[in-house]
Amino acid sequence: MRAAGLNIMPEQLHARVTAQLKLALLGDCGCPRTLTRLEREARTSGLTGAEIDAAIGGRSFEARTAAAVAFACALKAGKADLIDQARARAHQLGVTDDELAAIDVGAKRILASKRR
Repeated sequence: MRAAGLNIMPEQLHARVTAQLKLALLGDCGCPRTLTRLEREARTSGLTGAEIDAAIGGRSFEARTAAAVAFACALKAGKADLIDQARARAHQLGVTDDELAAIDVGAKRILASKRR
């Protein structure tokens, strides 16, 4: 999955964004084992404790990543108005439709992994 500039994103940065998306989408699972695994993956990608906490809360300190996370969380909520707002904000920050489509695919993949 490539999001928030991912088409030109170095692999380490891609891993950081993916880790934040996973934390934002799955961080509310309530499963200590899953949270431990997600946090370990996030630290391996280079995220700090503060960045991990922010991602679990559906936020990011980086504007384009925050837009990607907000869009993914809106997709998870399934509310058209939230999706439209998140898409508009992402566009304001320069996230393209192709990148949003990649976030959509990636979010669905992440959420599907929760059901396994």
